Amino acid sequence: MILCLYNQRGHQHVRVLAIDPRSGEVEALVDEHSPTFIDYAHKTFCELIDDKRHLIWMSERSGFNHLYKVNTSDGSLIELTLPHLASPALVREVEQVDEESGCVWFTASGLVPGQDPYFRHLCRVDLDGKNFVRLTDGDGDHRWEFSPDRRFIVDRFSRVDMPTVTTVRSAQDGSLVCELERGDFSQLVNG
Repeated sequence: MILCLYNQRGHQHVRVLAIDPRSGEVEALVDEHSPTFIDYAHKTFCELIDDKRHLIWMSERSGFNHLYKVNTSDGSLIELTLPHLASPALVREVEQVDEESGCVWFTASGLVPGQDPYFRHLCRVDLDGKNFVRLTDGDGDHRWEFSPDRRFIVDRFSRVDMPTVTTVRSAQDGSLVCELERGDFSQLVNG
């Protein structure tokens, strides 16, 4: 099976097509419609998993960007992130799909009431849509790096009114391992 992302002229109809190279048969695995616009250039993620039996797909079909697991044989889908992220929360990008551990890591915004809805957080959810975890904590915009074995993340977060805080967290449950550093801008603010 060969996958092809087809954007119909006008950007209101996008399909993921499965092409059988032997027979030439074409089947639409995903068929997205919008009366306005589908941002297929920046808000698209499409990855086959489970020996091509499923597809991880990013879509704004709910009005907010979310991840879905699509069955490639019948087109049925499981909502991976939508049940866990209430409006206005949305998926920004996929960090990694790990079939071996059965989960996907992704960046999301709008997660925490009272925080700026543009602040990015790292999250993880199982490929069956269960066990959602927000892995970053703290009122700020987060940037992170995984340890080489992907067991830990170094999380840096800040705001315009708060210097950077750097922590080490578990990449499985987000628990705090330790705080590495807390920036101090008191001399700058107080003169």
